[in-house]
Amino acid sequence: MRKKNQHNIYAYLIIKLLLAFGTLLLMQALFYLCNSHILRPEGSEWYGILLGNTVFGMATVATFLLPYFFMMLLPFRFRQKKGYRIVAEVLYILGMLSIVIPRGANTAYYQYTYRLLSDEIFSYLGISGQMGSLAPHFAADYWYAWVFPLIIFLLFLFLNSRIKLSPAKRSTKQHLFGTVAGGLLLWFLVRGGLGKFIQPEGAADYCQPKNTALVNNDAYNILRTLFTPELKEVHYMSDEEADQLCPVVFTPLPVAPWEEADRPSRNVVLIVVESLGQEFMGCYNTQPDADTRTPFLDSLAQYCTLYDGRANGKKSIEGILAINTSIPNLMAQPFTNSKYSDNDFTGIPAVFKRHGYHTAFYHGTYNGVMDFDKLCAKIGFDEYLGKNEYEAEGLGRPEDYDGAWGILDEPFLQYTVRHINSYGDQPFFAEIFTVSSHHPYPIPDEHKERFLEGRHPILKCVEYTDHALRRFFEEAKKQPWYSNTLFIITADHSGHGLSDEYNDYDGWYRIPMMVFDPQQPTGSRDDLIVQQIDIFPSLVDRFRFGDRFVTFGNSIHQLSKVGNQVYFGNGYYCLVYNDKEVPIQHRIAVIQGDYEEGAPLALKYLKALIQQYNDRIINNKLIAQ
Repeated sequence: MRKKNQHNIYAYLIIKLLLAFGTLLLMQALFYLCNSHILRPEGSEWYGILLGNTVFGMATVATFLLPYFFMMLLPFRFRQKKGYRIVAEVLYILGMLSIVIPRGANTAYYQYTYRLLSDEIFSYLGISGQMGSLAPHFAADYWYAWVFPLIIFLLFLFLNSRIKLSPAKRSTKQHLFGTVAGGLLLWFLVRGGLGKFIQPEGAADYCQPKNTALVNNDAYNILRTLFTPELKEVHYMSDEEADQLCPVVFTPLPVAPWEEADRPSRNVVLIVVESLGQEFMGCYNTQPDADTRTPFLDSLAQYCTLYDGRANGKKSIEGILAINTSIPNLMAQPFTNSKYSDNDFTGIPAVFKRHGYHTAFYHGTYNGVMDFDKLCAKIGFDEYLGKNEYEAEGLGRPEDYDGAWGILDEPFLQYTVRHINSYGDQPFFAEIFTVSSHHPYPIPDEHKERFLEGRHPILKCVEYTDHALRRFFEEAKKQPWYSNTLFIITADHSGHGLSDEYNDYDGWYRIPMMVFDPQQPTGSRDDLIVQQIDIFPSLVDRFRFGDRFVTFGNSIHQLSKVGNQVYFGNGYYCLVYNDKEVPIQHRIAVIQGDYEEGAPLALKYLKALIQQYNDRIINNKLIAQ
């Protein structure tokens, strides 16, 4: 390709702008091709996606290349000097790197979170544990997320090198006109039009909410969330009406006098299985072609109460918070990484401690991963037992380590049983968070022939974790505390959606919610939607503790109808209520969905919940008065 010499600096700058935009479009196409099993636009929706890409894409390149264009639009002679041009060109290339790298990274990461990257990435990278040991696994397994972006960026550099600017004489008036016109064009592009600045949630104006990742892009989302307050106070209705529609101070069921006088102290073991979606479980699937990998949990389900479990987020850091504090993550950044993380709030272990229980959190990975140990200390756990404690007891055999995250589930769950025995006769609340069913999907050598590959490598790890849980229950059943223990089995979030049924915003959040009571081993299926934030109030009611606290969930013992689920993703809220999905953007007037009988109440409820949530978090009112 011949070098293209431009004598008109403004034509030259437009070519550079279009080259940057074309490069971003190639990255968008790559993102779609790598995630086409998740993102499935329908027919004419593609026209909206292309239009949205033009608006968001131009806004992105104009914003990230603003320093370059500012330097090149200054109407002075020094912009012709070689040193000045080199500095400007470096800013141009760095701006493009800032666009390409996040989009390339999320090409692989999106299948885990179904969300664009936001400003949380800067704090998340610092609390994710041994990134050095994980990097080779990511680079090998997700090679396409760096090889293809590298090819696209090299193509960009090649084409950019072919565009040359030759000096040309122009009058001062012409330069001033060009500067003003160029500045106005940049202003128009950065804003996304003549109206208000476009917002990330505005991507849903061009397509279905579940496909907004094809309109917006990660670089723009990171930049906008970086300079946007995590939450804003909203007033959709009076505080009294909001509290009536969505009361958040939990009112427990009354405790009868005979219950207070002679209430047995039952233990609780809450098991949170990493990335376990309903899709992988036979007890939740009736489809003959379902690739279920939980034979033990399926057999245990015959003696459990099975609810329609729903997650309140797509990340472990969101799920563990929701389960233990009844606080969903309704903002772009995880609550525990936000400026609100120092707020005061109540957790399940604090309530159990108040009633004489010993509380412990077991997680086989490195201490400090995602700051779980700090969160556990804040919400009242007496002990945090991780990889450090496991190895400190002389149990750190090389074969127990998965080579990436921590101790494999089978040996760590056996350690958990032994450690629980040390509590003696004191009642306990023990929470166990498994590790193995996570990328890079490790399987110990002794089981590599036993658990075979499926449509996705996570399946063999789910089957391995199911085996580890079988061994856990076999060992726990021998202990004196077993028969007096209530077991709850759920997940931090779902895994990969592998089938059409689970590859939408409803399926992405469906997790198990199993309650097993050895004293009443009677199986039943309840279609009640139970979300993670319902666990805390439900336990307080079941144990008749009588404590009051702030909760954004509901007790299953007080729900007379179908429950609900709330979550936040890619700039909009979503409520699953009476089997109707009601997505709402930040701009609450922009509503999408089918609102038939009962839907207006759902809409009012969601508005009331958002108002309560923002007010209580912004103003640190998460403790019941």
